Amino acid sequence: MQYLIQGISFMRQNMIYFFVMIFSFMIFGQSEAQTQTGKIIVQVKGFKNNDGKARLLIFSEKEKEFFPKEKDKAYAKFIVPIVDNQVLFTFENLPYGYYAISVHHDEDNNNKVNSNFFGIPNEGLGASNDAKGFFGPPSFDKAKVKLNEDQISIIINLVN
Repeated sequence: MQYLIQGISFMRQNMIYFFVMIFSFMIFGQSEAQTQTGKIIVQVKGFKNNDGKARLLIFSEKEKEFFPKEKDKAYAKFIVPIVDNQVLFTFENLPYGYYAISVHHDEDNNNKVNSNFFGIPNEGLGASNDAKGFFGPPSFDKAKVKLNEDQISIIINLVN
């Protein structure tokens, strides 16, 4: 009987140890996957002048339906000075995944994309992958880039 009680106690200890180990692997395995981050270095070329500011928006796949028009729903937004008709900017600490970036040359700092009578923009615009839309802005899928390493670099050429 004594051996039976010791055996049950031994099994109980081992089961607790086993469950603690499994639980630890689950937690640490998930946190490692969730903490993988990187950065996207963006060079924007083709500004016709250094007037105003560049407005950069980055959308993750979670916000893809809002790309690029709904700036308030972007993953992040930045206003950057233009130097020598270009911008160099780094989006940092981004979780691995798909992102699309849009750029607006806000020449008059009015926080709007100015357009002509027909609704055609007359300020510089661009998107990652130099994606272009058909009678409108490009889709997220055309502009998306995959961040799956510490750092990636992209070039965006503005359309003026």
